[in-house]
Parts: sequence; C-alpha cells; structure tokens
Amino acid sequence: MIALSIQDEFDGSNKVQELREAIGKEFSDNYSSTLRGRLVSVSADGNHCIVDEVDAYGKKAKEFGKRRPSWLIWNMIYF
Repeated sequence: MIALSIQDEFDGSNKVQELREAIGKEFSDNYSSTLRGRLVSVSADGNHCIVDEVDAYGKKAKEFGKRRPSWLIWNMIYF
C-alpha cells in the first residue's frame, strides 16, 4: 500500500492532517483483541500511527503503543 503522506501529495487529499485531528478518538480495530482502539499519535512524516487497545465488549485491553501504518488507521476511522 502507498504511504499516506505520498498519497496526500499525489491526489491533493489531506488524510494525514485528518488523522492528527483524530488523536484521542476511539474506533473499531479488527487487529485489537478487544476490537476497539484509540489513536495516540501520528508520526512526524505521517506514515505511521501509535494505537492503544481500549476495554470493550467485556474484554480488558492488553496492548499499548502498537505501531501501525497510517493508511490502515485512516481506513479504520473514516471508511
């Protein structure tokens, strides 16, 4: 998959900025053991995010500070 910062330059979108504005937001996360995550930060270059699991559906969060590609997190939040 193409890096989100490169995609922004290519198609004129502003997805990296959208992610930065969503820091702190909870979202559905299929890669989390609780199926819920919270966006903690976006890297300076905009290509990676840090995500924490959150307690959900009777499950306790176990993973914190997971590094994920920004295109994946953008899709989880906005698509």
